[in-house]
Amino acid sequence: MTRLTTSLAGTQPNEDGSSLASEKPLMGNISIELLPEHVATFHPTAANLKPGSFVFLTHIGGKSLAAQAGAAARIKAMGYEPVCHLGARNFTSRDEYANHLSALSDAGVTTVLMIGGNSSDSVPPMHSAMELLSHSIVPRTGIKRIFFAGHPEGHPSIPPEILVPTLLEKINVARELSLVPEIVTQFAFDGAAMAAWGAGLRKAGIDVPIRFGVAGVTSLPKLIKFAMLCGVGASLKGLSRQGGSILKAMRDQDPGDVISQLRIGTEAYALKGIDLHFFPFGGWEKTLNWIAASSGAH
Repeated sequence: MTRLTTSLAGTQPNEDGSSLASEKPLMGNISIELLPEHVATFHPTAANLKPGSFVFLTHIGGKSLAAQAGAAARIKAMGYEPVCHLGARNFTSRDEYANHLSALSDAGVTTVLMIGGNSSDSVPPMHSAMELLSHSIVPRTGIKRIFFAGHPEGHPSIPPEILVPTLLEKINVARELSLVPEIVTQFAFDGAAMAAWGAGLRKAGIDVPIRFGVAGVTSLPKLIKFAMLCGVGASLKGLSRQGGSILKAMRDQDPGDVISQLRIGTEAYALKGIDLHFFPFGGWEKTLNWIAASSGAH
């Protein structure tokens, strides 16, 4: 297995990531993201994902909302906290959204991620996280915590000059509703740039916890594929510049050096309230094995 960057030393793990030794424990608390249909085969242990950790469940347009609610109930029964994605553009009506949020609340969900969602050829009834947040159903549910998306490398369709003001507005509205706001970011490969982005949020007056997204253990070709799909451009270029040998490598990559760079940056900027969110493109088993080997605390 190969590190995503080569600037910091690290030991090489076995194919499943089980023998990796990290210089320092992983940062903060750990969360992971799953498709709802993968929950049936999701069997973590307390050694690789401590009880109570957040497990994010995606919301893809056209997929069953009932399946997401059922997956959330199973995650809750396993002793973890489900965080259901809610993509505004994925709902066919405001009533569908309201009914789904009520169903999630009935399933024991208290935390959600509100996002605009992917662009659609149709004209959806809602377009933004703010519309989801402002719906009258929210105070009538058991939702207590709201994650909003952060974009360290910018957003493909939102001008950079309005990203931070819009994020701050959503945070303020959440607090007015007595909800706990937090940020979870898109994954990236440049830990130093991610830390600088976080410092910029703090300077802008955004003081909520930040959960930085990192890619889990997976092959380099798959990493590049998902980075292109998700618009992770700037740090993908840095990853590609590491040389022809690594671009040809088919071995799995781990996020150790990205996290090390992020740790150094957050310490330099004296950032507090920093956690990690893993996107397990190569499968949750590899990523959780790597997490367990990297830090016994998680």
